[in-house]
Amino acid sequence: MLLMCLFALLLSSCGKDEKAAPVAKQAPQATLVAEVILPQKSDLRQQSTSTGTFVAEDQVMISSETSGYLKKIYFKEGAYKRKGALLAKINDAELQARKQKLAVELDYARMELARAEKLGELQAIRTEEVDRLRNTARVIEADIAVMDAQIAKTNVYAPFSGRVGLKILSEGAYVSPGTGMAELLRLDPIKLEFLIPEKLAGSVTTGDEITFTIPASKDTFRAEIYLVSPTLDENNRALRMRCRLANNKELFLPGGYAEVQYELENQGNSLLIPAEAIIPVLDGQKVLIIENGLVKSRSVEVGVRTPTSVQILGGITERDSVLVTGILSATDGMKVKAKLKEAR
Repeated sequence: MLLMCLFALLLSSCGKDEKAAPVAKQAPQATLVAEVILPQKSDLRQQSTSTGTFVAEDQVMISSETSGYLKKIYFKEGAYKRKGALLAKINDAELQARKQKLAVELDYARMELARAEKLGELQAIRTEEVDRLRNTARVIEADIAVMDAQIAKTNVYAPFSGRVGLKILSEGAYVSPGTGMAELLRLDPIKLEFLIPEKLAGSVTTGDEITFTIPASKDTFRAEIYLVSPTLDENNRALRMRCRLANNKELFLPGGYAEVQYELENQGNSLLIPAEAIIPVLDGQKVLIIENGLVKSRSVEVGVRTPTSVQILGGITERDSVLVTGILSATDGMKVKAKLKEAR
């Protein structure tokens, strides 16, 4: 009986202690302080680079149309020659002798013709004989014209204004048609040639402006594309581009190197966000947006990337507030105290 009373008293005491114990309060949810941006629409300009090479506007090997000994050279290496200037002379002594012989024959033929024409007026000679002598004189005149053309080929003239390169032959050498004596190059204007990958075909067109630098100068130069090759280079499957630019100071030399920068076709009205707002995930890319004061993940489709921005093709709109700071600490459903990031 005594044991039952003690047990009842113990139970009553425990119930009072439980009622007297205070209830633990739940900790309040943390609020993230972060910056957001509104996606903006603007023209997307993507740049790419290539290695360029300078090419002479015109380049030809100085050579003769006829065979013979090189009698005289009228140029010096590196000299500037204007169009039509005499560059070299091939020995024409034999041709001159033949022409002189023909000239004597022509004088005699003309004298015979003159006598025959006087006799013809007196009807003392047949008309056919006068015609034969007249034809003989004309044939000799034609032979002299042919000889003059052959003599003219012994003179080598500059086909355009340009600078002479390294001399290959010296006076006294025997030359044949096409034998090179030296190169002649037109350096003003000059061409800049570069290649772009096949996948970018159509993104760069004639009239587009490029910029380039060269090792010999700290300046940045500009030029306009005038030629897009209609075929791809078979060796590297690339598309050949050419620009033309003034070179009156001869700062650019054929074979020289240039670092070319060019813009791809502009994509107008593109939705752009900062690159740091993009979060890579297993199935693509996502961003964090603020909706009703809470963080929410949103999958996005991205396009072209630049060093600072990413093109958004789908998933968000211009009215969405995109988180750009505190991304590592943010989780879905977290409260956010957001402020708009100021543009720089």
